[in-house]
Amino acid sequence: MVTCPSCHREVADGFAFCPHCGAPIEVAAPAGEERKLVTLLFADITGSTGLADALDAEVVRDLMSEYFTIAREEIEARGGTVEKFIGDAVGARAV
Repeated sequence: MVTCPSCHREVADGFAFCPHCGAPIEVAAPAGEERKLVTLLFADITGSTGLADALDAEVVRDLMSEYFTIAREEIEARGGTVEKFIGDAVGARAV
């Protein structure tokens, strides 16, 4: 149980807001843990299989290389980190 900082009534664990007065309940994070807002990005090229079937392998390689370079530059310019490239997909995060 925690105590509401506004109305000073007891509030059961797990509540983000006091059920009595609606005040936000601030609960300290356990030692060694930190709560963060994280943004995740997953981008995939629609129709890439058909495109790869229609084009020469070296052309597809060059297109994908350019795509990955541009994706990495744009993600990093906005404070993100590319976690991995999988096939034609990009997985990234920003904290």
